[in-house]
Amino acid sequence: MQQEIGMKSKSTLLLLVFVLSFTNSAFAYLDPGSGSYILQMLIAGILGSLYAIKLYWAKIVNFFKGNSSTEDDSLEDSDDE
Repeated sequence: MQQEIGMKSKSTLLLLVFVLSFTNSAFAYLDPGSGSYILQMLIAGILGSLYAIKLYWAKIVNFFKGNSSTEDDSLEDSDDE
């Protein structure tokens, strides 16, 4: 049963790649507003990720060091904002 599901998903993926590789040109137009929006979303995603890393940096470091301290002073300071 497990092999049958894997085989179906592989054949579906292969069919999807095959269909998408033979599409016609769309002749679509991206105006400057669309490009600006895409750039804005990209910058917002990067800055949001950097802020999340900054916010949880002590927990990330403790996770990789193997420390299991639940009390982080650096996180308590940033919660006041």
